Amino acid sequence: MRKRIPTSATRIGMYVDGFDSSWFKTPFLKHHFEIKSQNQLDKILQSGIDHLYIDTEKGLDVLSDEEIYPAPTRSTPKKTAELPGKPVNNPHKQDEKAFMDYIKAINELLQIDKLCLVESTAVDFDLFVKIDMNIIPLSLPRNKKGSSVITKELLASPGDLLISRCDVQKYRNYLTMIAKDSGSTQSLASKNMLIKENARILIRELFDDHGSHEKVEACKDSVENIMSSIIDTKGLITNLFTVDKHDYYVYTHSVNVSVFCVATAFAMGIKSEADLFAIGLGSLLHDIGMITLPPEVLHKPHQRLTDFETDLLKGHIFEGLDIINLYNGIPPDTMFPLIEHHENLMGTGYPMGLKGDKLHLSGKIISITNTYDTLTTSRPGFQAVSPYEALAYLRDHNSLYDADILKEFISVLGKSSQ
Repeated sequence: MRKRIPTSATRIGMYVDGFDSSWFKTPFLKHHFEIKSQNQLDKILQSGIDHLYIDTEKGLDVLSDEEIYPAPTRSTPKKTAELPGKPVNNPHKQDEKAFMDYIKAINELLQIDKLCLVESTAVDFDLFVKIDMNIIPLSLPRNKKGSSVITKELLASPGDLLISRCDVQKYRNYLTMIAKDSGSTQSLASKNMLIKENARILIRELFDDHGSHEKVEACKDSVENIMSSIIDTKGLITNLFTVDKHDYYVYTHSVNVSVFCVATAFAMGIKSEADLFAIGLGSLLHDIGMITLPPEVLHKPHQRLTDFETDLLKGHIFEGLDIINLYNGIPPDTMFPLIEHHENLMGTGYPMGLKGDKLHLSGKIISITNTYDTLTTSRPGFQAVSPYEALAYLRDHNSLYDADILKEFISVLGKSSQ
């Protein structure tokens, strides 16, 4: 029997048969499973979801009706000791302050891919590591000139690596130097790394200065570089996308999705450079409307968003469309990935609820790649799932995502891991 219960009554041994909340607000890839561990139970209790459904024929029932409809109780509040001259600490406010401090710090930094750094080389910019919501300046050994030296330990360390935004040009110079030093022996992997990192920096700069037509033109060049690499290698995307990411950075996500879309379209037999360019540029700019969101909304865990904030978040599509319309020389088909990246075959997506044949081909492609990259990226309030789990979710929801396109996307990912 299917039963709706409050999450507070959940216990190990129950069979979850759905959450009374949207999928994106839950911490689980699947919504039908047996609770077998304390870790799963803790995730449910800490999710902020009020109710879920259980199947009592597949798992345990609640212990008693009182668990579902507890009798009202009255308790005497405990008196809290206060320090002289200081207010009582409010944990909620403390959390909010820590979150806002984190947002302020992260907006002054740029995530870089540690695979771009070469052991024993010198850098003239500061490095930071981010683990969860903690951002720590790194202290590296110095050479005789006083420059920091990249160590093996740094390259093997966990967490995201970041630099100050004021050091972006120094990082660009470093990338150019590494590429030059490799000379004629420069590998495809290092060439792709340079293409990808420059594209990520460019998107970050465009989001900071979205009125810059010069940066939009540079985005077109980036897409052409991505296309050329994919076409020349017959679909390989090795090092063109960022794998190791522990937080949601719009600029990293944008480049990843663009690479995935172009490679998937190419794998499907789309060889027209004009068509590949349109989906590449549209997917690179698909989240440009995010720049209109307050940073605290963009980085806030989805389960904590108010209805108003959720509407703001969904509004990024039309905001992005308005921004794109300001630029000259943007192919009309570029608009489809931007408009349709949150639509699906069933028509339950947004902003227009398009379904089936009403979706453009590039919209069907980006709905898959956008969901995949979102699922495989951790962020406050959400732990990333593995690539296998993300693909399993997409496969199991074939009523939402085109199975033939998904098959080609899986083949693209398979090539990159060989």
